[in-house]
Amino acid sequence: MEYAVETSDLTKVFENKEEGVKQYIKAVDHVNIKVKHGEFFGLLGPNGAGKTTLIKMLCTIILPTEGTAKVNGYDIIKEPHKVRSSFGWFHGETGGRSLYWRLNAEDNLKFYAYLQNVPKDIAEKRIKALLEFFELTKDSKKLVKDYSTGMKVKVMLARALLHNPPILFMDEPTIGLDTISAVETRRLLKALNSELGKTIVFTSHNMFEVEQLCERIAIMKDGRVIADAPPSVLREMLRDVHAVEVEIREVDDLSKTVEALSNLSIVKKVMDAKNESSNVIVRLQVDDEYEAIPIVASKLHSLGVKFSAVRRSEPTLEDIFVKLTRGEET
Repeated sequence: MEYAVETSDLTKVFENKEEGVKQYIKAVDHVNIKVKHGEFFGLLGPNGAGKTTLIKMLCTIILPTEGTAKVNGYDIIKEPHKVRSSFGWFHGETGGRSLYWRLNAEDNLKFYAYLQNVPKDIAEKRIKALLEFFELTKDSKKLVKDYSTGMKVKVMLARALLHNPPILFMDEPTIGLDTISAVETRRLLKALNSELGKTIVFTSHNMFEVEQLCERIAIMKDGRVIADAPPSVLREMLRDVHAVEVEIREVDDLSKTVEALSNLSIVKKVMDAKNESSNVIVRLQVDDEYEAIPIVASKLHSLGVKFSAVRRSEPTLEDIFVKLTRGEET
């Protein structure tokens, strides 16, 4: 079996009736993707691009209007029961609403193992192993209502693995998590992929984690896949964009500084300005980065701005995402 997930012109059209007039919305439009076994595959797109609808069709929650797909070699229309036994699904949510808060973690997992027809003796061994893997053993008897959000996410990830599926559909698993919990969740997902060999189809709005985790990325817009490649190949799309990055340590008026930099003749536009640790990183699109570096540094000196570095900046996944989904000129 060559692919873990393979779609063939997968399409979903929703009917909407507004003031008695029928409207048809094509949420997913003839999508063709192939995900290899053991691959960590990212699915990106702005809100309304069709990511979640695509995942729900692959999970057999909704039927396609046209086309089909295979999950672990099974057709989502003809063999839905075999498809469902092949994957674990995690739908991002805040607060762990899909768990039973008046039960502890162990009892939650026992209940879901029963629903998934996992034999009792196998379920007991698997639950013990999952609790250890997710470092929940010492808290397994506590009620879920007393868990932190990060701990609830761990229980939901464990639940998705109860029947030991080869494929995981992770729909925004870090949504609503604090920084530490998000880092821990990414670590666990990476371990599931690299140590346990799980194929992971992953959606997120966090460009950093997508670039950090995914071997290959498909970008969706208006229901269609408009790019499908490894991050390194996607970055090549913006090789003609020249940029410098300024790392500012201390500044009295950031907006005034950014405005002054944007007015330099060599600067085409300010790409972004964001806090990173104790510094502020400003990225500038320029005509020539090597010519721009001393000019930008000189300007910062004249403004009395304390900075750590002015350096050439490589295109980011976020730059590519914005260009493709918004059609921005470079």
